[in-house]
Amino acid sequence: MNDKIMDNLSGMYFTVDDGDGSYATGQVIRIATEGAYFVRFEGEEISLPMELVSVGEMLEATDDDYKLWRFFDTIEEREKWTKWLDTPSTPRVISLVRPPK
Repeated sequence: MNDKIMDNLSGMYFTVDDGDGSYATGQVIRIATEGAYFVRFEGEEISLPMELVSVGEMLEATDDDYKLWRFFDTIEEREKWTKWLDTPSTPRVISLVRPPK
């Protein structure tokens, strides 16, 4: 029997969406036990303590199958995502009427 626990998430950066439209960021620090990881959420000015999060929590989705957790290999990839997420979209007006000839 193989006693080695698969660890695919340690070191990865993440965002996790909140129900109010905001999101939190952090990093998966290390595996705690099979099916659970220690993660550290990022605070404004202080380093928050690690929290224990199950893989089941990381796989949670909304009723519309929208995943709440997103994982990134590097902090740069995550920053690119959050920059896109935080950029307000500008509405575009498209004319559906053809101009007369």
